[in-house]
Amino acid sequence: MSDHPMWRELSAKDLGRLCPSAAVKTMRHRAEVYAQGDRCGSVFGICDGQIKLAQVNREGNELTIGLLAAGDMFGPGLADPRETEAQESATARGTVSLWKVPADEWQALLVAVPTIGVRLIRAYAERQRQLERRLACMAFQRTETRLAETLRELSGGFDRRCEHGFGQHLRITQQELADLVGATRPVVSTILNRLRDQGILGYSREYLCVRDIASIERLLRQQ
Repeated sequence: MSDHPMWRELSAKDLGRLCPSAAVKTMRHRAEVYAQGDRCGSVFGICDGQIKLAQVNREGNELTIGLLAAGDMFGPGLADPRETEAQESATARGTVSLWKVPADEWQALLVAVPTIGVRLIRAYAERQRQLERRLACMAFQRTETRLAETLRELSGGFDRRCEHGFGQHLRITQQELADLVGATRPVVSTILNRLRDQGILGYSREYLCVRDIASIERLLRQQ
């Protein structure tokens, strides 16, 4: 439990003393951490794996709004220590190891160890910068460039050594990728098909297998 980068200086004993109700849980692929609209007063830290954040409209259409990797914190309890209604759903992508703690114990931990609060602020500042870059990219760049930028962002923490003959793979569907790029699935599929035909990447239903991120960036920026 003390392996999480957010509180790496704490021993398991100290962490257990400050957060006695905290626990690590393992979740299988597609398991739901919480659903949009659930009452939740907890904070979650990803020890290993990937979490998808999504929102659903009244018609039942889902939009992927973020992918989180090991080291990231999330949950309604980060914004409000009271039990509040979740504005998004959180779902495991692949097997995920999660640290879960009640929001009041999380606040006590921040008071006792201020450096954790500093790391949290820096992490959220970086997440904000990523959102701002994505927004600017959607406004000013072509879909091909947006796709390249998204793949580069994802390769920073979501990639795993590929089991399908390529350099690395990303566990993401075409629809999830299209949501993050800000394009329709058919448009993204057309671009991916072109890259697959050139041997730069491959994909299956839930994996995008990349041979070389740098080659994708160079190719797409030339078009």
